[in-house]
Amino acid sequence: YIFDKDIEIKVPSFADNPVQVPIYIDGKSVKNAKRMIVFADLNPIPIITDVELKDFYPVISTNIKVAQETPLRALILDENGLWHVGSANIKSNGGGCDISSQASNNYEFAQLMGQTKGKIYTKKDVLRIKASVYHPMETGLVFGNNEFYINKIDIKSDNVTLASFKTTAAISENPRLILESKKNIEDFKMTFYDTDGNEFDLEVK
Repeated sequence: YIFDKDIEIKVPSFADNPVQVPIYIDGKSVKNAKRMIVFADLNPIPIITDVELKDFYPVISTNIKVAQETPLRALILDENGLWHVGSANIKSNGGGCDISSQASNNYEFAQLMGQTKGKIYTKKDVLRIKASVYHPMETGLVFGNNEFYINKIDIKSDNVTLASFKTTAAISENPRLILESKKNIEDFKMTFYDTDGNEFDLEVK
């Protein structure tokens, strides 16, 4: 592995809302990247996502929870089997991993659960996908609350898998994602799977 300063990681100067901390990672400097792992060192749930990239760039924007001030790491595997490591420090008072989801306390929760939205657009000749799903993303670290979160996301086109994500409850409730594709494809199908066996499909055009 090497520590790679060319991996761009953006985090807030101070995360005053520890349950919704925006992060952005751009690892396109790693050519022909095969896999990306994102984790926060000092979180009780350190892994945020583990991605088999296939036809996607090592780029992700989402919101996460932090338990305390912590380094955020992006590990990107190149075609030669070398891991490139990028880091940034998230400053926060913390506490975001042991708070119950607000979504699950919404009286409309049953009607909203699993609703998805998505859009494809082009930015600087790169195809971007913006997607979201309504889900509480419960960590199970609050007494009386069970783990309940999106744990897998598949992205396909014409039944061919273009990227596969393993995800954890470290991602904030109602996950919002921005991703970048290598292929100029007019439509994608995203499937979100959760720990309770539910599947939520999103057609992105």
